[in-house]
Amino acid sequence: MAHILKFYDGIVIIFLVICISCEIGSASDNIKDEAPKFLHASNEFYFYVQAVRDVNLANSLWVNMDSVEKTHFDREFKPPYNKQLVPKLRYLKSLELSFDFPFYGYLTKYITLDIDGRICMKQILEYNEHDDHCKSFIAPLATKLSFQKEESYLKYIDTGKSLIVQWGNVDLYPPFYYVKQNVSMQVTLYENGKIEFVYKQILSSLLVLFEDCYLKNTTIGTSDSIEYNGNDNFPYGVIALHELINKDFDIQNGTVIYMSPLLTCNWSRSCQSCTQISNDFMCVWCPKLNRCMDAK
Repeated sequence: MAHILKFYDGIVIIFLVICISCEIGSASDNIKDEAPKFLHASNEFYFYVQAVRDVNLANSLWVNMDSVEKTHFDREFKPPYNKQLVPKLRYLKSLELSFDFPFYGYLTKYITLDIDGRICMKQILEYNEHDDHCKSFIAPLATKLSFQKEESYLKYIDTGKSLIVQWGNVDLYPPFYYVKQNVSMQVTLYENGKIEFVYKQILSSLLVLFEDCYLKNTTIGTSDSIEYNGNDNFPYGVIALHELINKDFDIQNGTVIYMSPLLTCNWSRSCQSCTQISNDFMCVWCPKLNRCMDAK
């Protein structure tokens, strides 16, 4: 395996590393006939997370969107890095959901699709390619993605009870890898607050990409943020699933992750109910924010 690019302060260095882990071919070659396997379960305070690898289950959950048109980009998306290889933000479009989606205990009606593997949990109308306004998000694989192939797409369906978003036949970008890594993944947001990630195709395990191929600045999971005085740059409740990936919990073809919401301080709407919540949090009522928050 040849690693050909690495960056230090905008300087491109060419080097070679002997590595066979990324040249072993598609992950589907390894798990196609594998029996269903339980991968992970944990209480992440805001969500209970479960992960399995089951190709048949993943295929049954995958929604056929052949009849759905590709989402047209609101603007022309240039390559996601500028000449100095600084990443650029590429929000796609904002949507109004047909249902109220409970996220970290509050209801949201608007979301914004990020072309690079995130669903931003608010309406983003102003666009700046360097200022990230997406502090509250759901991310199956937030990293730079390439849509240069004709068969690459981003599609979505609002069923009235769920929102289904697919990034299909996209490549990780830029091409740092000897072999291109093609990805097809799906996120479903259910009206009860449940989140479901389905990874139909990943041409290598994410563990390999993280450890051997220098895939950095990648996020899998969720994050919320507190808006105060018009500024929402106060992220909290971050669930970083990418930090949990190991040899036992690896994301490959056929991986399905369920995130079921738990009762947290945010679900309370009054000072009285806030102080009566019994869970792993120390809930306190903040009158300035008019919000129940954890004091941990």
